[in-house]
Amino acid sequence: MIEKRIEQVKAKLILEQPYFGTIASALKCELNENIQSFKTTPGKFEYNDDFIETLSDEQISFTLTNCAMHYALDYKQRKENRIDWLWTLAQDYAINSLLVNNGMNAPKYLNHDIRFDKVSAEEIYNTLQDEIDDKQEEHESVEHIQYEQETIDKENDEASKDNNAQLLNKAKKYGDLPLDIEVLIPELFDSQIDWKNELYEVIEQSMKFDYTLSPPNKRYISQGIALPSLGGTKAKIVIAIDSSGSIDEVLLATFLSEVQGIMNQFDNFEIDLIHADVKVHEHIILQAGDLLEQKIKGGGGTNFENTFNYIEENIYDITLLLYFTDGNGKFPQDEFSFETIWVLSDEKVKVPFGKEIFIKPSV
Repeated sequence: MIEKRIEQVKAKLILEQPYFGTIASALKCELNENIQSFKTTPGKFEYNDDFIETLSDEQISFTLTNCAMHYALDYKQRKENRIDWLWTLAQDYAINSLLVNNGMNAPKYLNHDIRFDKVSAEEIYNTLQDEIDDKQEEHESVEHIQYEQETIDKENDEASKDNNAQLLNKAKKYGDLPLDIEVLIPELFDSQIDWKNELYEVIEQSMKFDYTLSPPNKRYISQGIALPSLGGTKAKIVIAIDSSGSIDEVLLATFLSEVQGIMNQFDNFEIDLIHADVKVHEHIILQAGDLLEQKIKGGGGTNFENTFNYIEENIYDITLLLYFTDGNGKFPQDEFSFETIWVLSDEKVKVPFGKEIFIKPSV
């Protein structure tokens, strides 16, 4: 069965090439007998089964990754005033060179030219544009890459960009970046690691888990892929939110958004959520799948020392404390036994202990 074969290919790709496999696995595969080979639209890979039968498993991996990369690299937003079909062709040359250089097995028909090795899509477009006659019709070699004209969903588009940025930064941190990808995404190497990814990496590193296939990873099981999930002792995370009067609505909304993001990102945890200013006003236990209550109690001054004392007296077996704050308040002078991460909005703040991560409030 073709569908089962594609899902098996996805699972193998995730293990062998984690970045490529993760973005390719997100594609929903759908049979379409009205096309000759395949086409892609946001989040979907449509294929002709006779065409897929002609490909090896490695070539299917290549084809899926090619489709996923057109969106992962944000090419739709980068098109500007370029000619549609020529921009698509330039993308294809750039992506295929990347995949070939990373050891992937390309189908025979692909758009690949050694002179475009390690060259960006923008540069390739300029070269191709110089070579064509202005009256030339659409190039046959891009007929298999069809894109629907659509209204861009800005919210989903931004979420997709954030997800890909997290994948890239995670791969960068662990040395799993695809070879030469900096040519296609130079901004990844021109800027510092995104604070959201840094925060998630800190949480992951503080969790000590074993890999198990019972139950499988829930993020891929809906796609028919059974991969190892994180099992073992449930992580005990304490999150303290500064609810003092110096925290405005924008910063508070950013804090809450990131707490919800943490809950969505990780499965095996228990969160003790605390609202505190000069004292602790609320202590809530959250599990995976819970919805975050948006009502926060507080509005007074800030005394971090009281919060730390409360945590030490009332919460046990803590894996990690995340303290979301602007840093304006009375700090404890002595370090506590649990690991502490200060998620700060003000880079000028100096904390007496623990690690600092500087957050950028949402506008």
